[in-house]
Amino acid sequence: MTADQRSTIGDDGRWLEQAGRILANLGFELVEPDRAAGNDASHLLVALRPSPTIRHFDPEAIDCWTCEAGRGKATRLDRDSRYPISSDYSWGLISLTDRLGVVNQFLSFGGALRAQLTPDAAVILDFSSNAPILRGSGHSQTVDPLSAEVGVFFARIKVPIDFVPGAEALVAKASPLTLYCAFIQHVRDKLAQARGLREANRWLADWSSREAQRMEASAAEQYKAAVELRHQLGAIEAIARE
Repeated sequence: MTADQRSTIGDDGRWLEQAGRILANLGFELVEPDRAAGNDASHLLVALRPSPTIRHFDPEAIDCWTCEAGRGKATRLDRDSRYPISSDYSWGLISLTDRLGVVNQFLSFGGALRAQLTPDAAVILDFSSNAPILRGSGHSQTVDPLSAEVGVFFARIKVPIDFVPGAEALVAKASPLTLYCAFIQHVRDKLAQARGLREANRWLADWSSREAQRMEASAAEQYKAAVELRHQLGAIEAIARE
């Protein structure tokens, strides 16, 4: 399968069969949404197999973030974890590590996680989100051009989380699509405040303008929630600096 593959992963009971076909010769695959077919979900599919295939990248552990009682928790999944899983995962990095310590990373605004053991003893995992999942650094993939900007945005919202009680729970309540809208707004505001930066990053300015219009039209409620979230986080940051 190529990186341009569009989503064929359904929400019915056949998802494991569909994911298994995609991962037949792969250790992982990022399946992009097919918006032309009305599908906005991205899927990061991962296979944890009993032994390496040596055909692609063979993940043996996955590190991601989950949320418990409004607080982020570093979570590791491997073949010794308990399956099946049907839960949520939080915004941040998703790291896939193989037996040699080689890592492929992704950035996500959070979403749903399902995982199940197959008849041939492999574990298939599906990290899905109605916000984009972006390719980060790695051995077996090219970096998404937006990944650095998303990393900066995540670092920005960690500032109040690290210093002000209540900020982490506030972010944890936000849906993945709300966080994604907040990211778009962050990029637009940053570029609007610096003409030189905007001219040097014309592609980013054009992208953020188009994406803001799309999200305002297709996810108006989440877009408004993102405005309020950024307002609240900005006030919290101001308190932290005092």
